[in-house]
Amino acid sequence: MLRRCLAILLLSCSAATYADLTVGLLTSRASEQTVEDWQPVLDDLAAATGQKVKGVVLTDHAELLRRLQSKEIQIARVDNKLALDAVEKANCEVFARLAITGGVSEYRSVMLVRKDSPIKNADQLLDMPKKLRYAGGKPGTTAEYLIPQYHLFMKRNVLSEQYFTQNMQVGTEDAFIALARKQVDVAVSNTVDLEQLKEKYPRDFSQMRVVWESPNFAFDPLIMRNDLPAAQKNTISQFFLDYGRKGANVAQAKQRLYYADQLSGFVRADNRTLRQVTDLQLFHDLFRLTFNNQLAADAKNAQQKAYYQRYNQLVGLLGGAK
Repeated sequence: MLRRCLAILLLSCSAATYADLTVGLLTSRASEQTVEDWQPVLDDLAAATGQKVKGVVLTDHAELLRRLQSKEIQIARVDNKLALDAVEKANCEVFARLAITGGVSEYRSVMLVRKDSPIKNADQLLDMPKKLRYAGGKPGTTAEYLIPQYHLFMKRNVLSEQYFTQNMQVGTEDAFIALARKQVDVAVSNTVDLEQLKEKYPRDFSQMRVVWESPNFAFDPLIMRNDLPAAQKNTISQFFLDYGRKGANVAQAKQRLYYADQLSGFVRADNRTLRQVTDLQLFHDLFRLTFNNQLAADAKNAQQKAYYQRYNQLVGLLGGAK
């Protein structure tokens, strides 16, 4: 009986190891081509793991997080904020991050205006209250929301939703198009997406200029669920870290990476890379709490303590203080 139980257990572990894999692909641009562009890479992952692999493209952070929590998605390319949420709430871990062409593994958030705009720099941008229309990222996104909110607006004691006459909350491609069509005066983007938009819309890009750039920030991570079998996790991690760098088909892999997302490969990473976004989120929450006139002092103090308590929990979850 004991041998039979052990045999059943081994079979069940084997079945879990060779279950189908679903890769979630978060995009802030138009998503029609994303799965098609990534499919050759996913096909190579399938060959490496001996499993069926499919890709799912999502633009909504909450929906991708929900699917990670429900185990519908096991691996995902996400932004730093969603990776933090997934580590905290969906039993996930960071195992790599993306490197774009040239081996660059960092990016900057940027602000765009049209070349015929009188705005030349960030000081002029923030000297025109209630006069400009803004296309920014959806709340919670890293490059399009948290980074510009902190490094551009909050450092100057500005609440963006009160400063502009119009606030669109869209992805980088929709923001770019809105600026090109003169539907807004300022649009947020980032150095990675902007290179791809330049290639896709060269004429529109030639009519724009960058008036602000953020400091460098760690590029998008790859995450996977912690409850995947250890051997399966090792195979998946090694595939991405070696892809385009080692093996018999390096040239072909490099080409597939470029077409997938203008990537050069993946670099090793862990949960500690999310400390940047943890700090940004704490400052963001505290700043908005300061300007919240609807809460009494006692309620504000309680909320502030809750923010710091969560921050300390996250720091521990991410591997402790630097």
